[in-house]
Amino acid sequence: MAPTSTPANPDVVPADGSGLPAAKRLKQAAEVADDNLAAASRASAFSPGLLDSAASYAAAYATGKPYPHVAVPRLFDDALLRAVRAECLGAIHSTHKETDIYRVFQSGDMANLDGLPGAERARLRTLNRLRDAVYGPEFRAFVEVVCHLRPGTISPSKHDMSFNIYRDGCHLLCHDDVIGSRCVSFIIYLTDPDAPWTLEDGGALELFPVVSKGVPSGTPDVIIPPAWNQIAFFGVLPGFSFHAVSEVLSKGRDRLSIQGWFHYRQPEDAPCESVPDRQEDVQAGAPASLEQLTSDEGLPFEPLTSISFNPGVEPVLDTANPPTNEKEDDEDDLDDVPLTSEELEELRPFINPDYLDPTTIMRANQRFVEESSIQLTNFLRPDLAAELLGLLNEADRSDGLYRRDDEANLLNRPPPPNYGAGIRGDWVPSGAAHKHRFVQLSETSGTAAASDGDSLATAGARLRALRDTLLPSGAFRRFLYLLTSLRPIALRRAARRFRPGMDYTLATATPASGVLDATLCLVRDASPALRAVWESEDVGGFECFMAPDDGNDDPAQYRAAGSGGGGGGYGAANVGDGGALLNVAAANNSLSIVMRDPGVLKFVKYVGAAAPGSRWDVAAEYLFV
Repeated sequence: MAPTSTPANPDVVPADGSGLPAAKRLKQAAEVADDNLAAASRASAFSPGLLDSAASYAAAYATGKPYPHVAVPRLFDDALLRAVRAECLGAIHSTHKETDIYRVFQSGDMANLDGLPGAERARLRTLNRLRDAVYGPEFRAFVEVVCHLRPGTISPSKHDMSFNIYRDGCHLLCHDDVIGSRCVSFIIYLTDPDAPWTLEDGGALELFPVVSKGVPSGTPDVIIPPAWNQIAFFGVLPGFSFHAVSEVLSKGRDRLSIQGWFHYRQPEDAPCESVPDRQEDVQAGAPASLEQLTSDEGLPFEPLTSISFNPGVEPVLDTANPPTNEKEDDEDDLDDVPLTSEELEELRPFINPDYLDPTTIMRANQRFVEESSIQLTNFLRPDLAAELLGLLNEADRSDGLYRRDDEANLLNRPPPPNYGAGIRGDWVPSGAAHKHRFVQLSETSGTAAASDGDSLATAGARLRALRDTLLPSGAFRRFLYLLTSLRPIALRRAARRFRPGMDYTLATATPASGVLDATLCLVRDASPALRAVWESEDVGGFECFMAPDDGNDDPAQYRAAGSGGGGGGYGAANVGDGGALLNVAAANNSLSIVMRDPGVLKFVKYVGAAAPGSRWDVAAEYLFV
């Protein structure tokens, strides 16, 4: 019998597509050609040989300290990157943004370039090409090899980058970048290609070691200055990948960059068998910096000895039992009872006698009751304030932190940060840098206290008396009661120095019971020019009180401070979601008293390098009833 042939299956075509209709074959060939052309375009965007050098950079990445990172020079074709720089400067709108953690001029998300109208997109064709090259399969594979990620870890669909301008005074403080599905953070530097950036210009990438689980050091271990056509990148690890951008110091020179992230594979991406759940690639157990900032983990409150706020009632001195939140029956409206002679005797060595006058106290109370805050200028006795300011100015001179108040000097480039400045004797560093950094007076006096010729030690002795003698005293607590109608029952306190170009606190929430802040600020502002510098708030150093913003969880974008009090720094600002409720500008010998409701955020804005000197303060937080 003759063999029979198997009938052809009309749904099966040869692998080479030769069985397709001619029109479909042409379309398929065109698509392949387009893909090849796109791949060639992406590859040609990079420097020759760059994509073949992943293995050598992977070795450098793995040995990077304080955590794996790498900086790759000459990333892109030079002519292409110059064109990208020109397009960013000429066609991209950057908006000034400022929060507790940063000051920067930033564009919108460049993931949206495809949605721009045709004419606008045409003006950004080179930038669009760069974005496609960065997120294309060739460079994603390069990054996965360098960062020791499994092939296919990085999402092909989620693009996330923006153009940033850091002008003089701009900065980004310490955080770990952990948000959502971020996997690898990168910075592409677009500094002036014909005028190399220097370390003295500022704007360096700072990498911080971890000193305990989820807690960074107060100072960086590694400093990477910006360089034209360089990319720096590192894995995003919760409680581990702590980094910052130091303040830009040069006037008239902008630090330009493209900041972005590669994200873990998204649910909408095609499955990739080699990639497990994202959490297997992330260091577990350490909370992210944002998570730590949403809670108040400051020093514990110290219960204060129970006293009678009515001078006609015998004080109750019961150290065995902590004070309660219940008001005594015989302590009704006592605001009109003046300070006793014994209380005045305790307060006179410290406080300007004008504020001990019953009429002044009554007027201050009326204002506080109306506004929940008040600022008392010239608070300390004039002789004590003058002595203190002289000692503090001399300490700034000794530590290289004093800037002359003539106009020419204030316009000069400040020096790069010296993180060891002022750390000696009884003055010790305070930070985890993802929450705060400043120098504070130690709890107990050491051998260095008040030694002859040491202005810092002598100033420390005077500030310790304010912190440890005045603030906890029964006389001062009743003084606060007469001013605010609130009874302080527990206290935490510190004497702090915020050094220019280095120090700050980030926003943390008020305890659930609410807090009464009493902060005595000391700065050099004797001349009108110096006062104007602090009052402008351009150099920071002001206290900001903000409503919580629960709708934004980006640690580098999440707390828009809004416009502050300005014009002296006191007064309610526009209130909105995440907006500033109150800004208090740094002013010498000024006591600010603020009642904070539960949940309200508070921070001391980073003190810029152009500040006339340090912001010093003696800060108290009282629990009250």
